[in-house]
Amino acid sequence: MVDYPPARIVGPRVRLRPPVLDDAGALFQRVARDPEVTRYLLWAPHPDVATTRRVINEKINVGDEERTWAIELASSGQVVGLTSCRRPVTHSVEIGYCLGRRWWGKGLMTEVLEMLLSALDADRGVYRVWATCSVANVRSAHLLERAGFVREGRLVRHAVYPTMGPIPQDSLLYARALR
Repeated sequence: MVDYPPARIVGPRVRLRPPVLDDAGALFQRVARDPEVTRYLLWAPHPDVATTRRVINEKINVGDEERTWAIELASSGQVVGLTSCRRPVTHSVEIGYCLGRRWWGKGLMTEVLEMLLSALDADRGVYRVWATCSVANVRSAHLLERAGFVREGRLVRHAVYPTMGPIPQDSLLYARALR
């Protein structure tokens, strides 16, 4: 990804910006260590803040195919989650997200998705945005549906959600066309 999506995206209540090492403590406390937050993610809860630092330093925004942003509250500057997009093929972008439990149900992820979709729509080469979620993750499925994503199907034994165990679980595939 060269120009889109941009490195920083500003919305009414949240700002998206690249995570930095100084965010590790907040991300560990609010997101990465919480088994409820990570229950339906493809990574296990972090055992310590050093792991979160290592992930920020070694895995986030190291290549051109994926971009990750810290979700920062505009009112306080608090980092409360992460969102990302990955462009495995030229015309299609996969998105993902996680938010600290304290901020669930407040419409913040709806705003984040609207911001991401608007930024991705500015890239004239992107025609499809998609996401998967565990079949058990009802909140994420509803979020995607409210954002205009259409459920395309069920992916059998699609992903290992480490917090749920080592056995691959079914996922739901959602997509939305741009333009």
